[in-house]
Amino acid sequence: MNQAKDRDSQRLKLVNHLKLTEDLWQKLYYVKWNPKSFAMLARLAQEMLQSAQASEDNRLINLAAQLEHHVKICASTGAPPHETERQRLRALLDALRYLLATEHTPGAGEDPRTRPLLAPQPEIFVIAPDENPHLVARLEDSAYRVRKITSLAEAEQRLQERIPGAVIVDVDFPEGSETVVKLIATLRGQIRLRMPILFLAERNDMAARLDAIRAGGAAYFNKPYDSDEVLGVLREQLLPQTAQGYFRVLIVNDRPAEAWEMVGALEEQGITPRVVIQPLQILQEIQHFRPDLLLIDLDIKETSGSELAQVIAQHREFDILPMILLCFPADTAHYLMNLDAPGASLLAKPVPLGYLCWEVKQRLHRARATRVKLNLLTDNDAVSGLFNRQRFLNLLERATETLGLRTQSLALVFVMMDNLRSIRDSAGVATADEVVGQAASRLRQLLTHEQQAARFSDAILAVLIPNLLGEPLLNLVRRIRDTLETGFYKVGEHALLLRTSIGVAMATDRSLDHLMLIQRADSACGLARETKGERLYVQQDPSVAKHDHEASSRMRMLQQVEEIIEHERLWLLFQPIISMRGDTNERYEVLLRLRDSEGQEVVPGSVFGVVHNHKIGQALDRWIIDHALEMLQHRQQTTVLFIKILPITMQDRTLGGWLRERLEQTGVEAQRLVFAVAESTAERSLRDMFGFLGGIKLLGCGFCLDRFGRGTDSLGLLKNLGADYVKLDMHFVNGLAKDTKKQAQLRALVEELEVLGAATVVGGVEDVKTMPILWSLGVDLIQGFFLQRPDREMSYDFADATF
Repeated sequence: MNQAKDRDSQRLKLVNHLKLTEDLWQKLYYVKWNPKSFAMLARLAQEMLQSAQASEDNRLINLAAQLEHHVKICASTGAPPHETERQRLRALLDALRYLLATEHTPGAGEDPRTRPLLAPQPEIFVIAPDENPHLVARLEDSAYRVRKITSLAEAEQRLQERIPGAVIVDVDFPEGSETVVKLIATLRGQIRLRMPILFLAERNDMAARLDAIRAGGAAYFNKPYDSDEVLGVLREQLLPQTAQGYFRVLIVNDRPAEAWEMVGALEEQGITPRVVIQPLQILQEIQHFRPDLLLIDLDIKETSGSELAQVIAQHREFDILPMILLCFPADTAHYLMNLDAPGASLLAKPVPLGYLCWEVKQRLHRARATRVKLNLLTDNDAVSGLFNRQRFLNLLERATETLGLRTQSLALVFVMMDNLRSIRDSAGVATADEVVGQAASRLRQLLTHEQQAARFSDAILAVLIPNLLGEPLLNLVRRIRDTLETGFYKVGEHALLLRTSIGVAMATDRSLDHLMLIQRADSACGLARETKGERLYVQQDPSVAKHDHEASSRMRMLQQVEEIIEHERLWLLFQPIISMRGDTNERYEVLLRLRDSEGQEVVPGSVFGVVHNHKIGQALDRWIIDHALEMLQHRQQTTVLFIKILPITMQDRTLGGWLRERLEQTGVEAQRLVFAVAESTAERSLRDMFGFLGGIKLLGCGFCLDRFGRGTDSLGLLKNLGADYVKLDMHFVNGLAKDTKKQAQLRALVEELEVLGAATVVGGVEDVKTMPILWSLGVDLIQGFFLQRPDREMSYDFADATF
């Protein structure tokens, strides 16, 4: 009995230590940085380690030791920790809290920060005169329970028996749309239907829309409608049902009596409020509480209320939070003239509680709907509905940073849709996109909420699987393959089958960063296509994987590429590079694609990794240059093409003479070719680099230093080489919108590049939020999937694309 009490006492002591540590860290990060307080944080971490050692729990001791060591290193610098150090500190604190919670209360351990808790998906009634298979299929793919009703008599009976989560009504029954709308309005009055009602109709006139509103309609869609748009609106309408504590409001008011009066009124409206009495702690509270709206009294004593609102409006993490600001009537004119807080509204005190609650609810509904749409635009691939590449890269980077804490292993699965290209060529782009969407729906149904999926590239789906190794992992991967390959994909008149190859890369510690893990998964995916039978390859231990790759894959790949060149099963794609400075000149990056003897697309990375120092690499580069010149010869516009060069081509002493001859034969001006070489390649082979550069400059071709900014002396290398263009490493783009420090670094780098006479190119632009930031930082040229995916035609409209 006494031993149990001692254990509880020790654990309670650890919990208190952890709370003190977390609170102090958040005050340092969100309220005010202070080196002396950080030294106190180091002492707290040391005391926590001593308490953990007394518990004799090896897991606790290990985590507390890591925390103590990490804080000590950060404190030794005397400066605020960098982003990666902050992420590691946050991960260690989260892991300790999780372990203490799960040990103390079995089955507990959820993150205590307020988050919506999803309930089971509600039942949807679809009332329509026909089966409407596409809409029903989209609803079922999203895990809704769907009841199809095809007669008005049945609709009346079912609605009187039980109330569904929502009703979708196609009003175009033989009885007439007025009869249908009248039935819904009557039922709404008789049995008090309060669920969302969505109307589908042929009519689009104002009278029909008003009738739908009077019948209780929450949305109205004119035919032909987009099923995905209907699904999106339905999801928004159902969120208050499918999440507990859905709306959260943070009240900033240093007068407790006023604040608690607001709390009572909001709670009566089903809103979850929290009060901040000390305004300087607001950033810390926002991080914890995750509110949907801020209700700030500007008449606070500790600091200026208007300055507080401006700090929030300027904060990259919280700048989209809507705010309602309260002030005295006498101050209204002053704030209207001088307060700059986008997204805020101003109310004069005293505000009647009924009106305040109404205003809060309206802002909450509008803000949440806007946030859902923004998240879909910035985080999701439009075709598959899965995360896009940028969002997945952020998740993967975060997961590798926390590996060894709450996550003990990480598997990255690449699913290559081998015959997607042939489907697109034979059945069209729309059909191929529908196949991708159906494949994504099948994949989603297999995965848990911890297993994140994305469309990583045009033909590759990626899945991140934590805490699964060995046979259980293989079983899941085989189920993914079987689910995607079994059964037809029915699109219009087509019934298609999908063929896949799957590569798996695993990590159990932080020795691999997220980019290395991607490289291994890509390599495994290429190897999977060569295997007989399963077409599934799991990357082994590095030394074993290297030996396996060299022994069984390199020679086959070289033979395959030779055969591809011989039979001309390769083609070029072009991705536009667009000016942000009003320059309408056409520029494209040239990309190579290859197809094997079975008509399957070969992963370019797996090819270049093998041929980069082989004579076949020279043949590939010459093929690209030759075909690019032929296209420029027949092109009326003055187009500049960027062509990446392999290391083996830099060693080719005959390249200059051959290129001069081809330029003369085609009549193409040399300045229309820009050759790109990776910074790391240039650093390793400076002698070859100077020889290559002298040859192309003598002809008049341009030069681009690619993947710039991660070398030991990038600017020194640039000064020696004298590039016309510099394409920055993806490190500068990832997470740029939320990283003010990275923005400052990028601004300084762009200014230095401008002094050196090099135009700055930024690739990987995959969301709208990044573009205005890049423009403001002085970047010259951009490219990425957001602007246009690589295409066989050079068809981008540069005249309408200036910023």
